[in-house]
Amino acid sequence: MYVSPREIYDEIVGLRGDVRSLGEQTASVRDELADHEERLRALEQWRYAVPAATVVAAIAAVAQLIR
Repeated sequence: MYVSPREIYDEIVGLRGDVRSLGEQTASVRDELADHEERLRALEQWRYAVPAATVVAAIAAVAQLIR
């Protein structure tokens, strides 16, 4: 079996395109992951803020009823 230099070159060019495509996909996935991280951080902030706000509102309501 003989593999010519031209065949090797063509395969290398094809691999270069595949690697470039993978690099673009990796960048896209990285951006999407960063977006998900931002959303999770925002949800976590609300998760901790809502119970505290509920307690404060309940105390304020009870204080108003007592007056």
